[in-house]
Amino acid sequence: MGTIVKLGVYELKAGMRVAKFIENDFGAVLVSPGMILDENIIAKLQVMGIKQVAVIDESEEQVEENINSFAVKYQENINELKETFDSIKHGNKLEFEQLREIVNISSQIDTNRDIINMLSQVRSVDEYTYTHSVNVGLLAMIFGRWIDLGQKEIKGLLYAGLLHDIGKSKVPDKILNKKGQLSNEEFEEIKKHVIYGYELVQDCSLLSNKIAKAVLLHHERNDGSGYPLGLSREKIPFMAKILAIVDTFDAITSDRVYRQHQPPFAVFKIFERDFQGFDYLLTKIFMSNISQYYMGETIKLSDGRSAEIVYINPNHWSKPIVKIDKHYIDLSKETDLEIADVMMDSV
Repeated sequence: MGTIVKLGVYELKAGMRVAKFIENDFGAVLVSPGMILDENIIAKLQVMGIKQVAVIDESEEQVEENINSFAVKYQENINELKETFDSIKHGNKLEFEQLREIVNISSQIDTNRDIINMLSQVRSVDEYTYTHSVNVGLLAMIFGRWIDLGQKEIKGLLYAGLLHDIGKSKVPDKILNKKGQLSNEEFEEIKKHVIYGYELVQDCSLLSNKIAKAVLLHHERNDGSGYPLGLSREKIPFMAKILAIVDTFDAITSDRVYRQHQPPFAVFKIFERDFQGFDYLLTKIFMSNISQYYMGETIKLSDGRSAEIVYINPNHWSKPIVKIDKHYIDLSKETDLEIADVMMDSV
């Protein structure tokens, strides 16, 4: 890390890298070390009355490069993975070298907040399979960082996340892209993607059996209601349990051909109600960490009003405390009021 300097909030520029935690009056973390500032975040810090921010002293060239580095790497990953899917559709085997290039690009992304911001952007429905696979890989990688796994284990999660839906390259597009309800036969074909994916990964000698099993079992659920084997609790591998959580999160918060996205807090509500389906401890770790990235964001409430998230309730992640003008509302005490959308600006 370079030299740390303290700047007044009105001296900040987009592209600067934060050096120390920034907290609000509630003691909640607004910005973590390593995050790249953009105009939206700087404006929010100004509005929230933050006076000074510690940043890393970098050259103007490096600051400029910071602004676009993540978005470029993210799109490169999507393009590379699309080529991988297309190659398999044409009967080729999984190419490890191409996959390793995606992992190497992803591993260089060291600012978790940039990842969360990018996942929150509107994405093309037509490219859902590819963007979703990249997102699940990145979320799995972040999860590994949150629980202090070693670099080898984190890379394993990244590989598994990127490949968790690779079997869909073997499923007909007319089923994958169907806008209406799937028939029983079509749904059974969709479910086979975990088996197809397992076989593709197993056939690649440079990928571990742990990664192959995570791809096969990421739709298993703790209560035994998942597929393809109906496994439960300790019989489900650790890596597959993590993929189940991050896969569900990104799938629900993404636009699909048959429905629009839901806000992250709707997913938190599902997790809060379904601790039987997902690993209890891992789900709590996920919600407690990812929810912090929505601090200070503008939301739309179910009654149409706009508000600002000022505190995440650790006992009720789906119902934070929000602020409208000078008034605070504890959503955990408002049974008829929910978050309809999170209005995160682009990076």
